[in-house]
Amino acid sequence: MIKEPDTLMLIGFMGAGKTTVGKEIARQHHSKFLDIDSEIERVAGQTISEIFETRGEVGFRQLETEVLNDVQTFKGVVATGGGVVERQENLEVLQHSPATVIYLHGNLESTIGRLILEGQRPLLQEKSTAEFFALWQKRDPKYQQIANFTVETVGKKPSRIAAEIIALFSANQDELALLQLRSQIDAFDRQIFQTIAERFQVVEDIARYKEKFGIATIQNNRMIQQRIALKSDFYANKDITDDMIDNIMTILMQAAIDKEVKQLNR
Repeated sequence: MIKEPDTLMLIGFMGAGKTTVGKEIARQHHSKFLDIDSEIERVAGQTISEIFETRGEVGFRQLETEVLNDVQTFKGVVATGGGVVERQENLEVLQHSPATVIYLHGNLESTIGRLILEGQRPLLQEKSTAEFFALWQKRDPKYQQIANFTVETVGKKPSRIAAEIIALFSANQDELALLQLRSQIDAFDRQIFQTIAERFQVVEDIARYKEKFGIATIQNNRMIQQRIALKSDFYANKDITDDMIDNIMTILMQAAIDKEVKQLNR
């Protein structure tokens, strides 16, 4: 069984949910929680935005390194800032830290959506989507490099992510790899169903369009062509068979037809 750490350090991109998940771990595990950004604000006597305005990112990163050094032996859960991996000094601190480092790994789409809702992140306000994506690509391997464990977060509630992290420390070595692989599978499953939910939003738009222009709900030729195209696209993939494509497309097409008919008959 893995030894439960005195200090748990959460890392990940801005908007990954480090603070929310950290508080949830502390709640479930009856431990303390510390947010590095809040600690930086306390030490500096300024908000994060004010620090960026008056000292710039360089000044902020210097403060971040000082605070990071100070919290290595904090008894509980620590949420770091998304840019903690920007300085080599911070990477070295985390690599030699007595804390156990957990990477909360999400995807860019969900992260941007969350940050837009928050509307309070200086880097997001300053950077274009392309620059933001480049930043994501730059930081991801650094998170991977210093993390003891990676936990997938897409589509999961904070309580579920926290429970998965706590479970890591009640598992033996043989179970650990399986737990992490299952975490990835769970994230993929949620992504699949999120995509299906978004598909149905488009179905509603199609139904309104068909109603407006008097187009038939069922279009057999288009459905047949879609199946042919998918089978061609996945021809070399041994796991995705023609039967699987037929079965899944039958479910999706029938669900879409039912939704269109129901909407048109309101």
